[in-house]
Amino acid sequence: MPNAPSPQPQAEIHASFRVDPAVEADLEAVSHLAHDIWRRHYPGIISREQIEYMLENRYAPARLRAEAATGGRGYVVARVNGRPVGFAALGAADDAPGEAVLRAFYLEPAYHGQGLGRRFMDDLLARARARGLQQISLTVNRRNIKAINFYFKAGYHIRSAVDIGIGRGFTLNDFIMARRLS
Repeated sequence: MPNAPSPQPQAEIHASFRVDPAVEADLEAVSHLAHDIWRRHYPGIISREQIEYMLENRYAPARLRAEAATGGRGYVVARVNGRPVGFAALGAADDAPGEAVLRAFYLEPAYHGQGLGRRFMDDLLARARARGLQQISLTVNRRNIKAINFYFKAGYHIRSAVDIGIGRGFTLNDFIMARRLS
């Protein structure tokens, strides 16, 4: 999968942007996107060892197929000119009726700053509203300032901070952010 898209006018990028539910054939692309984006974005936020551990536990193709077979995360894929450039996982909260949980939200860095992240987020919010959900939450690493600022601009607020052990001595040091969907 190429790391950088060929240059094209922003109007063309926006015109060809769409978000589709992921199908089995998309799961390999989701895995590649996760590996590429995480390896470029997370160094300096978490260790390389934690990056690789989390990628293997969350985004290995076999793991994605197993999740898809059980209903799992409900992945969607963002595309420009039909090419996958991002993905998200949206589902209902297990312990909070009426709340959606955004478990993943990633867009290739080449598409940052062009308004596509906002369009992608707006699509996810509309999907959650269509399911009758009233609130959406997510977790974000407390050192991931770029993402936190994006979420603030998208109307989220910090609900709490959590530290969660995930195995092999690694800990998630996250904010839980939320926003109303009304």
